[in-house]
Amino acid sequence: MRKYQPKHSALIVIDVAIVVLAAILTGFTVGYLSNHKIIMTLLLCLFWLIAILFAAVLLPAYFSRTVIYISPTEISMKTGIVYAKRHYMRASAVQYVSTITTFMSKYTGLNFVIFRAMGGTMVLPFLGLSDLHEIEDMMRN
Repeated sequence: MRKYQPKHSALIVIDVAIVVLAAILTGFTVGYLSNHKIIMTLLLCLFWLIAILFAAVLLPAYFSRTVIYISPTEISMKTGIVYAKRHYMRASAVQYVSTITTFMSKYTGLNFVIFRAMGGTMVLPFLGLSDLHEIEDMMRN
């Protein structure tokens, strides 16, 4: 049984994207609501509070609690922030294996493996590129 965890660089990429999005929203808010100081201040506080909550609390908790186990007979994933959610799929039930790799996926870790079986789908998120190829080879054999 082999253990996989989401790649840490994917967390960094998502955190940077959240901060950039919050900065863009800040620019639009200051540009369009500069005459309404109270509304502008409230929106800025809301944007940055949500950005900090996601980037510093929720996403690191999700990445640290997600664990994937793959053996020749079973695929399982345990994840969750508030409560633990477990997914199981027998390897013999898998009909299709799809992989999604993004631009610069070797460095970003934004790679996904999708297992499809009769009546269900399991997505393994944010894998390293070597882990993705290893899972592909394991399921091919």
